[in-house]
Amino acid sequence: MTRSEKLKPVVKHVDKREQAALKAVAFSQQQLQQQQNRLQQLIAYKEEYASQQTSGQITFTVVQLQENNRFYTQLNDTVIQQEQVVAMAQREVEIKREKWKLTRSRSDAMHKVVDRIQAGELKQADRVEQSLMDEVALRISLKST
Repeated sequence: MTRSEKLKPVVKHVDKREQAALKAVAFSQQQLQQQQNRLQQLIAYKEEYASQQTSGQITFTVVQLQENNRFYTQLNDTVIQQEQVVAMAQREVEIKREKWKLTRSRSDAMHKVVDRIQAGELKQADRVEQSLMDEVALRISLKST
């Protein structure tokens, strides 16, 4: 068994780790997109609610006005919290992406090592073949004399 064949399980393992890291990046990006969508929905609802309250066509009692202000403040707090969730999701994507880059560079390095080993093995096989061919040619030339 050649050295390059012995390294196949290691290469396979490194490739699996890279693929797992890439899947983690994709999952994190999907989660980020969902959180960003939720934020956009909250912002749109908040704007719609604010425009309804300021349209001036509806008159409110003091209690209703206080309740509307309380709800708007609570809605605003929810938007701020969702912005924080989005920021955390963005950081998570960045962390996963860096981990994937690291595993990818390790995978690339392992592939380069195997390629160099295979090139060396090929050169060695060529040398052995050339040596055998030279020996056969020498024997043929010695028999003909």
